Amino acid sequence: MTIPIATVRRLCTATELTLVSQSRRPALGGLSASKLDQLIQRARRLRDTYRDKARQQRREQRGKSAPKGARAAQGNDATVKKEQIFAEALTRFQERRAAL
Repeated sequence: MTIPIATVRRLCTATELTLVSQSRRPALGGLSASKLDQLIQRARRLRDTYRDKARQQRREQRGKSAPKGARAAQGNDATVKKEQIFAEALTRFQERRAAL
C-alpha cells in the first residue's frame, strides 16, 4: 500500500521529498538508466538509515540499550513510516530500472 503524499510531505525534508517525488509518475518515466542508478543508491541509503534508526529506538524503548541522546526514545512511528516511504521509492526505482 502506497503511503499518501500528504504523509510524505509531513515527514520528509525538502531533499527527501524531491527523491520520493522522482519515484512517482510522471517524473519516473523520464529518468535515464544512469540517473535511476544514482536514485536507487540514495533511496537504499536512506531506507537503511531509517531502518537502523528505528531498530535502535525500539531497543531503547524496551530498555535493551542505552539511549543515544539525553533521554530514551519515546516512540518510533515516524521513523518506521519513513523507512516504509524510502522502501517503496526504492522498489519503484528498481522496477523502472528493470524495465529499461
